[in-house]
Amino acid sequence: MLVKRVRLVYACFMKILILGSVALSVPPPKQGGTERIAYWQAIGLANRGHAVTMVAANGSKKEPAYTLVEIGGGDTVAGSLTQFPVNSQQLTVNYTEGSRNLRKEAVYLAHVEQYILEHGKEFDVILNNMRAGESLFVPAAKAVGVPYTTVMHLPIFSELAEYFKETNTPVITISNAQRVGFDGLHYAGTVYNCIDPSLLVIPASEPESIRKKPWILNQVQDDKYLIILGSIAPHKNQKDAIDAARKLGMQIVIAGKIGDMAYYESEIKPYVDMRHVLVKGELGTTEKAELLAHATVLLFPVLWPEPFGLVMIEAMALGTPVVAYAHGAVPEVVRDGVTGFVVDRARGQGEKSRWKVSQIGVSGLIAAVERISSIDRAACRRHVESNFSMSVMIDSLEDALRAVMRTH
Repeated sequence: MLVKRVRLVYACFMKILILGSVALSVPPPKQGGTERIAYWQAIGLANRGHAVTMVAANGSKKEPAYTLVEIGGGDTVAGSLTQFPVNSQQLTVNYTEGSRNLRKEAVYLAHVEQYILEHGKEFDVILNNMRAGESLFVPAAKAVGVPYTTVMHLPIFSELAEYFKETNTPVITISNAQRVGFDGLHYAGTVYNCIDPSLLVIPASEPESIRKKPWILNQVQDDKYLIILGSIAPHKNQKDAIDAARKLGMQIVIAGKIGDMAYYESEIKPYVDMRHVLVKGELGTTEKAELLAHATVLLFPVLWPEPFGLVMIEAMALGTPVVAYAHGAVPEVVRDGVTGFVVDRARGQGEKSRWKVSQIGVSGLIAAVERISSIDRAACRRHVESNFSMSVMIDSLEDALRAVMRTH
């Protein structure tokens, strides 16, 4: 019986081609949720015994667990606090046409497409994570006759949904919220993102083990600051976070690359004094963990249909509660009243609140922060361990990939 079972298990193993990213290295040096998840997909699936090949940008991490195929420069993601030319070479780059990064990424994607055409038949299934690859690689996968699916790291939109319907392309969502308004697609499964396993090594009850760093103590107020992480842009809505912090009389740390310089200049920069409102730029994993573990609350007042929100589970893994607007996946990720508070940005006339905090908008953020002492930080950590570990993600991903293969 034992021999029979072992053979059955091994018969389920897959040869998987993961298309990671040509825009950034995998994992990324700092920001880059898609690239980080692609890396954990490769590690997690390989550790389950699957034969994994990953296509990723030059400079991506080589691991014994998987075969790495380097395609792309990893240099097409815009946005940084150092966006001003500091030498003649940068000055030359800044004066190229505005579409240069788009055109360059298209070249990289063409190389990936060629790789699929030449090597696709060597695999049982192709798992795409690349933006634009969502639709671009479908014809190549069909040409080689290999099951193909794409993970939707960004929101679905009508033109893309229509193409998926026409081609019957299996889609993996990273939250159920992504599916709203897009019925009739071939959904292979919902696979929630996972937490960086290294963050689960740090006890949530003892953030002091990572937080006592001189550069932090020089600028932030111990245990009395708010934090917001992510690209500085209108859809991430750092402005509401600043407004809430100012009305609460609390310090706020803003960390992330500048995704929209006009927004930063008009809505954020006027309040940055590096005392009450601090801007830190992009953070590495250790710096991010230090700041998250030490914060009173992570604010997440997004205005767009958030596909997932990786930073929310990073905060909760370190025992830091989340206060977020109820957009997109937020209610799936945050347990209202248990690991933080979900707040409506606005409500229709006569519409009742579904959440513990009845106030809306910035007033709702303020009310939630004022109630944050009712949240058990250890419960935040347990919520992540139970729902967003790498093991949970890989279980769901294996199920989705097998479903793609069965229906091919």
